[in-house]
Amino acid sequence: MYKHLVNSKGNCKMGKAAACPSYSRVLQIKRSIPALAVTALLTACGNNNAQSEQEAIRTVRVETIAAAEVLAQRRFVGRVEALSTVDMSFQVGGRLKELSVQQGAVVPKGGLIAALDSVDFILAKRETQAQYEFAQLDVTRKRNLAAADTIPKVMLDEAETAYKLRRIALDNARRNLSYTRITAPFDALITRRLTDNHTQVSPNQPVVRVQDVSTLKISINVPESLIKLVKRADQLAIEAIFPGKPEKRLSLRYLEHATEADAVAQTYEVVLALNNPGDMTVLPGMTVNVAIASPFSNGTSEITVPLSGIDTDEQGSTRVWIFDPQSATVSPRPIAIGPAASERVSVLAGLTGGEQIVSAGGHLLHDGMKVRRFTGF
Repeated sequence: MYKHLVNSKGNCKMGKAAACPSYSRVLQIKRSIPALAVTALLTACGNNNAQSEQEAIRTVRVETIAAAEVLAQRRFVGRVEALSTVDMSFQVGGRLKELSVQQGAVVPKGGLIAALDSVDFILAKRETQAQYEFAQLDVTRKRNLAAADTIPKVMLDEAETAYKLRRIALDNARRNLSYTRITAPFDALITRRLTDNHTQVSPNQPVVRVQDVSTLKISINVPESLIKLVKRADQLAIEAIFPGKPEKRLSLRYLEHATEADAVAQTYEVVLALNNPGDMTVLPGMTVNVAIASPFSNGTSEITVPLSGIDTDEQGSTRVWIFDPQSATVSPRPIAIGPAASERVSVLAGLTGGEQIVSAGGHLLHDGMKVRRFTGF
């Protein structure tokens, strides 16, 4: 309808484009078409997103919070020790011929640990053996002669004494020969070699240090206010918690305690026994946390939540998400938390018990979000 107002070059027949109101209207309509198309497209996308968000209902795990009775519990830092530590040595001197054990290896009870060159001791035993056999023959002859009154009794007495001395010398030679070998008195952990092979060692010179780790000892220091509990040690739950595996707790049993307090700290040493676990490495010298729980309540209650259920808001405040079973929606609840223990943390304020909270994935939720409670696969 506006074709007659413009020529083939797009110029208004009436003059300038600004002076042609019909032509200006045409330009406004043409320019508004792309904007309307974009607006319509965004509106359609927004409706689709809202519809998708409305249809997607997240499945969450829910835990009902309960107030539990608090047991009297204390924690101490302990140190692992071997049941016994022995420096092994020879009772005779000589050249060290065999010391092939490796540090960190376990030698079974009766196994060879070290040996001296035994040639000289074997020769000494043979010599005393020959002297003993000669003395035995001599005393036999003189007994026969004395029975026939052929020799005086004093000669028989001398033969009897020489025979006894040769028997003692033979016993000493046999014992010295046995002293050239060191065997494990128990299943021995070789902790350190104290000398090198092929060296000359003196009697009672330490050669190797071994430890009995079939049972380990853990020493802790307790204040004088708690030392009275050792009389009821069988009623206490005592557990060892190692830093590398905090989820695994090993049971301990009372072994002994010192009755003299430390002069500076005024604490008493208590020794606990731990059976060496086969599935984890526990060595003397390691540090360990010892948790002692009494079966008697201290009269208080505690609310704990799983660590995975803790969330934070935009300001960094701690919160949990409360699940409403009636509307199947979640809402945030600010809380104050205390110290964490294992996989749970104590709640100091914000929960009273009986609430149902989302136990994981709180960072994916928002206030009023509709969710589905997880009931199983």
